[in-house]
Amino acid sequence: MEKLVKVAAFLDVNEAYLAKGLLESEGIEALLFDEHSAVVVYTPYALGGLRLMVKQSDLARAKSILPCKDQAAK
Repeated sequence: MEKLVKVAAFLDVNEAYLAKGLLESEGIEALLFDEHSAVVVYTPYALGGLRLMVKQSDLARAKSILPCKDQAAK
């Protein structure tokens, strides 16, 4: 199994899903981590941000596809 790395982070759940869909439409497998933190508090905003993860080998291509690299506060 290849190592997963963060390509972007989002505070808004909807934006995170849009970015995930964009990567997947380009053939890049993407996973969202911490997405349930927004559901638990019933808000479209995730506490601490949602991490969009891709395989390390897809990182450079994924960064070139996404318009914003990191929208969540570090």
